[in-house]
Amino acid sequence: MHFKQLSPTIAIMTKTRAQTIGRWIFASLVASLTLFNTLGFEHWSYAEVTIWSFLALLSWHLLFARRRIQFDLERQLITINVSSLYPLTQQVIPINHIAAFQIQQRLGQPHGYDLLIVMDTQIEPLKFQYGDLHQIKKLGQALSQFCAIPLLSD
Repeated sequence: MHFKQLSPTIAIMTKTRAQTIGRWIFASLVASLTLFNTLGFEHWSYAEVTIWSFLALLSWHLLFARRRIQFDLERQLITINVSSLYPLTQQVIPINHIAAFQIQQRLGQPHGYDLLIVMDTQIEPLKFQYGDLHQIKKLGQALSQFCAIPLLSD
């Protein structure tokens, strides 16, 4: 995901073009496999149809899963919405309680990094985003400038 500023006080994190194209390719593949498998249902047992239906439902939910992140400086909130075919969860982080953004290497992954939100009201930081060092540094700097919050690095 990359940071996109819409106005001086509103910003969002959006998917990259490659992620969007990849999702459409994956969606087409899942839809094709689902339709292809339905042609042979009359030869399947009840248990096989039940298991297939559960797996198809799970794959469709994963296919439509979406994470929306909005930064609102006027209301001093970061809002994270996770939805699939229906809303799943919403997390609201008050910007005025953020002490810093922090870049930290992921444990056991030499090329993986986390962008953490260090809160002044919590001991453990919140995991916000992960990726390679270049991507996380770029995102961390953009968030730090937009929210006027310091960026800490290992």
